[in-house]
Amino acid sequence: MNPAVLETTNIDLHHRHDHSHHDMDGDDSCSSPHAMTFHAGVCQEILFSAWMTTSALELFGSAVAIFLAAVLYEGLKYYREALHTRATTATGDSQVNITKNECGNQGACGGTAIVKYSMLSCGHIVQTLLHIVQSTASYILMLVFMTYNVWLCIALILGLAVGYFFFGWRKSTVVDVTEHCQ
Repeated sequence: MNPAVLETTNIDLHHRHDHSHHDMDGDDSCSSPHAMTFHAGVCQEILFSAWMTTSALELFGSAVAIFLAAVLYEGLKYYREALHTRATTATGDSQVNITKNECGNQGACGGTAIVKYSMLSCGHIVQTLLHIVQSTASYILMLVFMTYNVWLCIALILGLAVGYFFFGWRKSTVVDVTEHCQ
């Protein structure tokens, strides 16, 4: 390869590297460098190109929004479990079918109920829609964490912790089998 072309290419690559490095330090010309290591930069593209922070105030506002989204995510997980629990404790509900075989020969379940939604029952459709929302929210929060911005990661973790604090104490199970990305 021609040495002059190689030198020009190296200079161009070096210039691009320096430009990306300055963007992370808070330069006004943010160009969304997509860091693959944890960083505390102010310039941050979050999820899509229209959500770009260029100042500390914008980053703080985004962190607050992510914090609230994480709290709501934990609330949604609790709400789905509460709906399921309510369905299992319902008596005479057309959505709950308990057969004699599942309750033993005596027919007494001793307070335990097995929920069997029919595929087109209202309860199953609601749980399916909430599952779609929960799955989507889980993956979106994962993508926010993958920005590797320390401030956004901290906001996300604190939001999940606060959400669990407010909603988790009412949960009937400790192990969350509906968790997607965490």
